[in-house]
Amino acid sequence: MTVLVAYASGLGSTAEIAQHMASRLAAAVDAVECRSVEEVESVSGYEAVIVGSAIHNQAWLSPAAAFFSRLAPELATRPVWAFSVGMADALPKPFRKHAAALQLKRVGELLPPEVPLRGHVIFSGVYQSDQMPAPLRIVFRLAGGRFGDLRNWADVNAWTDHIAADLAKPTA
Repeated sequence: MTVLVAYASGLGSTAEIAQHMASRLAAAVDAVECRSVEEVESVSGYEAVIVGSAIHNQAWLSPAAAFFSRLAPELATRPVWAFSVGMADALPKPFRKHAAALQLKRVGELLPPEVPLRGHVIFSGVYQSDQMPAPLRIVFRLAGGRFGDLRNWADVNAWTDHIAADLAKPTA
């Protein structure tokens, strides 16, 4: 089985998650390729696809959205999973769960309905203080927001292992 892990990354965090997933999947499937969505012309050579994108302004990056739109007929004929990388875990604690649920819902609504997903999850990424103007940075910190590498690798591994187990199941 050949699997594609495709990604659109704003500052590199999503690309690193995709590469980690591909490395982990390599132990479970015959072949895995990890590529930017902008490098992928077709998914015809892959039996399964995992697509991820950073979330900016409550939406996937435009290259990831274009990937789904452009390749929807091909994607609809194979197993597809999606992951998003947002900043919900950077928000003040009382807002984290609600923000993550809202991001998942909004991004899910933007994905083409003709491509049924086997799963969609949101991971937190890396959120550095220099990504925000100084006045907002101060307010953000005072409100309980946090900066840093907020990726939860145990969650990434668990989701990747779930996909690997799903791919190992015989097709009916």
